Amino acid sequence: MNKFFKLLKDNNGVTLVELLATLVIVSIIGTLSYSVLYQGYANYQRIQVETELRDEADLIMASMIKDLFVLKKSEITLSNKCSANDSNSLLLVSKTENGSSNSYKTGFENGKVFVKDQEINFYNDNIEVLQTDCSETSPTIIKNDTETAEYTVIFTLQAIKGNTPHTMRFENTVKLIDDSAEVSE
Repeated sequence: MNKFFKLLKDNNGVTLVELLATLVIVSIIGTLSYSVLYQGYANYQRIQVETELRDEADLIMASMIKDLFVLKKSEITLSNKCSANDSNSLLLVSKTENGSSNSYKTGFENGKVFVKDQEINFYNDNIEVLQTDCSETSPTIIKNDTETAEYTVIFTLQAIKGNTPHTMRFENTVKLIDDSAEVSE
């Protein structure tokens, strides 16, 4: 018991240098911990937005492929219309269906996606398709390779998370049934 009281009497406390060194070390560890946690949260947000964009792109392409996969080359007409008043459209239009002239639109028009004249609604309301600017490097475009009956659908989706826009470009190629040999006979 005497040793305990003796320790209390001889205790001089913590010096200012020891206190400052402790505060510096704690602040460095705190800053590093905060930056690691913040970076992890930012990566989580980015991955979440990318996942949402990929899900919407899958919805768009699955809907388009369901329509285009069974069409023949002779049944499709690519209609790229651009005007100055933002009436931009990139449409694949079926001209004939079972011998009759029954046209409908599948493609992009005014920032919306259509398949067989039905608008495809996104699951997430803050995602949109970027409109075409009528150039070869447009964020949304449908290209046609007439020799191979392939259509390349390129579109860019944008989502706003917080105040930050996140964009992602998707490119898919669909090969149609080439009936050009049948038509020429």
